[in-house]
Amino acid sequence: MNPAKEAIKATSPPPTIAADMAEVNSLVTSQTGLPVKGVSVVAYKQMGLIYSVEKSGGYSVKSFTPSSGHYSFDGLPSGIYKFTVTYPDGKTQVLPNYAIWPDSVSEHSFQYSTDYMYK
Repeated sequence: MNPAKEAIKATSPPPTIAADMAEVNSLVTSQTGLPVKGVSVVAYKQMGLIYSVEKSGGYSVKSFTPSSGHYSFDGLPSGIYKFTVTYPDGKTQVLPNYAIWPDSVSEHSFQYSTDYMYK
């Protein structure tokens, strides 16, 4: 297993139909635009889409950013996800209701900002 990634046990396993899978990846940066190492990015599937093979939620995965600040989730079941980003100082950023479509590749970058953080 890649040391930068850690899977969280899912309450239901992701479907095995390749056409239902998607990929999300991008970058986590500081307020100055530099990559941030050691950020936890969790993708939690809240529910499926109308086109999803697996309609239920409960699936989640976790990744830690290396020094490049990049994160990547390959093979995510399509659905509506909540992304929770936890920075090394403990502050948290949440992106609710992010749609991941079947057989797609999407990018969503996160930038550290004290304007919308939780601690």
